[in-house]
Amino acid sequence: MKNDAPPGNWRPPRPDPSLAEVPPEFHGGPGYEQDVEYPSVTADLSTNVNPYLPDEAVRRAVAGAPIDAYPDPASSRARARLAGVWELDAGRILLAPGASELIYRIARCWIRPGDPAVVCGPTFGEYRRAVAVQGGEVHEVRGDAPYFTLPLERFSDRVARLRPPVAFLCTPNNPTGEALSDASVARLADRMPAGTLLVIDESYRSFAEGRFAPPHLPGDDRVLHLRSFTKDLGVPGLRLAAAVAAPGILQPLAHAAPPWSVSSVAQAALRAALAPRALTRLEDSLIRIAARRRTLSAALARRGWRPGSSATGFILAAVPDAAATAHALRFRGVRVRHAASFGLSGHIRVSVRRRAEEERFLAALDEIAAPDGIAAPDGIAAPDGIAAHTTAGGP
Repeated sequence: MKNDAPPGNWRPPRPDPSLAEVPPEFHGGPGYEQDVEYPSVTADLSTNVNPYLPDEAVRRAVAGAPIDAYPDPASSRARARLAGVWELDAGRILLAPGASELIYRIARCWIRPGDPAVVCGPTFGEYRRAVAVQGGEVHEVRGDAPYFTLPLERFSDRVARLRPPVAFLCTPNNPTGEALSDASVARLADRMPAGTLLVIDESYRSFAEGRFAPPHLPGDDRVLHLRSFTKDLGVPGLRLAAAVAAPGILQPLAHAAPPWSVSSVAQAALRAALAPRALTRLEDSLIRIAARRRTLSAALARRGWRPGSSATGFILAAVPDAAATAHALRFRGVRVRHAASFGLSGHIRVSVRRRAEEERFLAALDEIAAPDGIAAPDGIAAPDGIAAHTTAGGP
């Protein structure tokens, strides 16, 4: 039998040791569970995706996209369609396979070892990780309890003092759902020192505006806007996002990408999603999500949770025994997002879903509100420590 083992004196190349010091971020959805045998998910409120889409026209475009040829490396037709909807110059738009991809490209382009980067938090953890991967130093300016309102004055003061190459802000913010006005964003941009690029992640802007709204300041060269289309268009599996900025800012981002990074399938889906009929359906879905968010927030409050206000399709709530509650829900087939990865260990984030999923979630909450109900159901083994928790009157 042929022996394919390497010679005894062979050793693999050494990876960059600093990468071992930057663990992956935790996210909602499949693939981020603890090492526990959980039952199948019947209601997933852990990810922030429009539950009423994709539109049928998008599905047809995906099915009919050419996969026997390379995609257009410039995504010309899709960019032109997007530019027309937003009334922008297509030269200020760059498409990419997801906003996370763009975040890492931004760090690759502008962060060198030892460089500072300022993050307004608590917020999405990939800003911090992308900077750390490049050897940069993250300075997070966090809002205070109980509502964790974005501390814009302290954030801009820190930026003015450190003069970092990049400063990150998310609005509407994940996980709080706080949305800033155009005027607030403009005032913040005015305070950016020379040499600092303000990166504004607007992945949830459509939810706050109730329409497929353009970026806050699309013509401001001090700002790079990120828009993830996987959230509002309901296509996270396609990986599709845009950066909107001055052409001189977009050029290094384009150079940092491999060729053909946006698939033909994703380009076709975006063109279909931006057709007038599909945009009307998107607006209808956003109205429904806003109404369901208010209903779900009230239901949580009745069950002893303390939900904050939100302009998006998700709600952050303070929850007694948040970690144990999240596990107890998961044992009942319901996945929520424990907010510990945001530094908010006493909070859970839940997303608006279709009525049937929300009803399964609320029924599971009522079940674990019973004495000892936070333990795993009969026949399901709980990890050490979880079964010992009780709700003492409700989650």
